[in-house]
Amino acid sequence: MTLISIQSADLEPCTGCGGLFLHLDGPTHRYMESSASCWATFGAMNDPSRSIEYVPFSALTVDAYAAQHPGQPSHQTVNSVAIHLMVLFGVLERGYEPEQALWLRTRPGRLGKTLKHDRFHWLTPPSFTSRLTLADVVAGRTPRERSPMIQAWTEDVWAAWAAPHSVQVEAWFERYILSERL
Repeated sequence: MTLISIQSADLEPCTGCGGLFLHLDGPTHRYMESSASCWATFGAMNDPSRSIEYVPFSALTVDAYAAQHPGQPSHQTVNSVAIHLMVLFGVLERGYEPEQALWLRTRPGRLGKTLKHDRFHWLTPPSFTSRLTLADVVAGRTPRERSPMIQAWTEDVWAAWAAPHSVQVEAWFERYILSERL
């Protein structure tokens, strides 16, 4: 078996998270900001046949990825980032189980008196310099090495956002996830 040596010159930083990936030309998400290689890696990691072993925090990969690739201010990105941050807050700060991520994600989208686009506002993204990224998760050589990184990555993404925005995310969580009144 021949191992391919990857030189740092072969790597490019993702425009969203800053993680280093092999250069790839291809599609990216339509409103999240990322490199094509980061987006392709995320898609491959979330493929049902992927080789990453299931760990409870696997349910939060979409939330960590979306929060670390927020894109530019628009109704869609504002709503997306707010909802994904509320999921991270719910699991990491309020003790919800990671398996409840889907339930947490759908609560703010319920019909109510407040229009969906009037519920949230843009939060200035934190710097992800020196933070864990998807590149760190997939750098493990085996599924057993990669799987624990999912939890560490998720916690690190939330920590970056929590420093400047935890009070706002908690207020949204109280109003749009815990409250029955929208």
